[in-house]
Amino acid sequence: MDFWPADDVVGKLQLHVTSRSRAGEPRRRGGIHVESALSANTADAPNPGGMMKQVRAFIQECVKHGPSLFPAAVDAEIAVGISVGDSIQFVASVDLLPADIRDLAAVGIAFSVAAYPTSDEASETAAAR
Repeated sequence: MDFWPADDVVGKLQLHVTSRSRAGEPRRRGGIHVESALSANTADAPNPGGMMKQVRAFIQECVKHGPSLFPAAVDAEIAVGISVGDSIQFVASVDLLPADIRDLAAVGIAFSVAAYPTSDEASETAAAR
């Protein structure tokens, strides 16, 4: 494969890429990818507080590399997913401090949060696997 601007970022941050697509490649469900993209897991924790601790550590690692970490051709985003709705975590929140927002902006990283509904039954089924 040809060099892609994000490859440099993957190396600098030692990311484990979980999926990758290149612009022009066919999509699994038809059509083609309009833009190149990759996904990498940077945090995994049993609760939002633990996850945000890991996310903050990742942001600080990005800040160490400075504002030029992501080339102009790379759109970076931290996408946080949390599960809600079971008896352990019926409601959850993700809190960003002013310093988090400043640091995300300094290195050009967007931030998004999605909540995924679950239930005790779904959690028990997943744990049994």
